[in-house]
Amino acid sequence: MSLDSAWVRWWRDDMRALAERINGGFQERYGFAPGEHRTGGPAADEEWPGVPEDLAIFYSVVGEVSLPDVHVGYWVHRPPLDGFPEALSDGRRIVVFGTDGGGGMFALPDAGKPVLHLVEGGLHDGVHDADHVTEVAADLSEFLVFLHRQAADTAGD
Repeated sequence: MSLDSAWVRWWRDDMRALAERINGGFQERYGFAPGEHRTGGPAADEEWPGVPEDLAIFYSVVGEVSLPDVHVGYWVHRPPLDGFPEALSDGRRIVVFGTDGGGGMFALPDAGKPVLHLVEGGLHDGVHDADHVTEVAADLSEFLVFLHRQAADTAGD
């Protein structure tokens, strides 16, 4: 499924509601104060030139996501994404758009799919070792559905 802005707006609004529910009952459920769970507004067009189409649609509605207490923690970073690898050792160009609390990064190749998980330890001179990469979702929409499910589980839904 290719993303459309109406679906991303629904996702953003529902994630904002989930973030409120996570923050509201988190301490009672888990015994410690939650981090800041939030879904930000759109990123400006000039912040994300050259990203795959679905990621451009996402950024036009949601600039960033912070879910520090959802599973290991998940973040979709606001562009521009300086300091992250831009290629894999097998020659594929990538755009890193997110990270997890375990040191991993989430990326899309130029083709826009699949979503890749780059694990720590595979980075050499700005190029990530393709042997330390796994496919975690067929495309960005499937990855966003995964994040939504994880947030809903944490909220107790």
